[in-house]
Amino acid sequence: MLLSLNDEMGTKIMRTISRKWRSAPALLFAFGLLPVGIANAKPPAPAPVPGSPSAAPSTAPSVTTPAAEASPEVAKPSTPGEACSAAYERTQTEKLAGHYVAASAAALECSQLQCNSAIVQECVRFYGALEAETPTLVFSARKAEGGELTDVRVEMDGKTVAQQITGRPIAVDPGPHNFVFIQPTRGLLRMSETARVGDKARVLEVTFADPHAKSATNGAAAPSGPRGVPVMTYVLGGVGVVALGSFVYFRVKGVSDYNAANSDTGCSPNCNPDDVDSIRKKFTYSYISLGVGAASLAGAAAFYFVGRNGGSSVQASVAPRSDGAMAGLKATF
Repeated sequence: MLLSLNDEMGTKIMRTISRKWRSAPALLFAFGLLPVGIANAKPPAPAPVPGSPSAAPSTAPSVTTPAAEASPEVAKPSTPGEACSAAYERTQTEKLAGHYVAASAAALECSQLQCNSAIVQECVRFYGALEAETPTLVFSARKAEGGELTDVRVEMDGKTVAQQITGRPIAVDPGPHNFVFIQPTRGLLRMSETARVGDKARVLEVTFADPHAKSATNGAAAPSGPRGVPVMTYVLGGVGVVALGSFVYFRVKGVSDYNAANSDTGCSPNCNPDDVDSIRKKFTYSYISLGVGAASLAGAAAFYFVGRNGGSSVQASVAPRSDGAMAGLKATF
């Protein structure tokens, strides 16, 4: 009833004002002095004159078209106020969905002067918060031989985000993304990175290989295989063989002299101290020779296996003791 009264009042006001000033209703509505129902009110159709064709009742059957039966689509905002409200709602829904870039665009749309002051204040606040939280990325591409590349197209999640590298930051939604860097002569490189809320000017850099260095790389990799016998293997092996020969000589000589001294015709137990000391030295020399020979042969074997595998960290040492000698070997594989 109230709406009908407003429509009738709006019709009377429109008839009176339209005679004086045809643009007055639009001006009053723009200043908020005229309700929407009144501004959109249309004068009633003139009553038909009796006897005229239009006054005759229509006897044609009514036809219902499919378009009339179909449910009406959601109408687009027809006024600036409705557009502002829709943009304000879109700002919140897009942010909740994680679409920070779309939310920033909607917040900027409802921050215009034609919107309601309360909506403008909220949208400005939303826009500032989104600008601080939306991550931005800076793309960079380099050559393996040195230098930068700019003629690189960048795709993110299957969509092109940069036709070439400019060094300017690009706003993206937070979350994981798949990037493809495409260079006309060097092929493409793929990268997966996660954009975090608050990241600003985060650099994503890739390095393209030199297309002319492939043949050189293949040629250098050809000789890779078992290496030859290291020189130290021969040296230590020779030292080991000589030391073992020395061990055999001094051992046999010492045992022979010892047995001769303890035989029936020997000097035992009244032997000359110098003869006894000579026998002891032969046994000592035999022990030293045995230690040196064992350490040398072990070192030769270590150098052989380590050298063929690419390593070369082997240390051998021999230290004399009062009762013989001590040999040591340290190898790092």
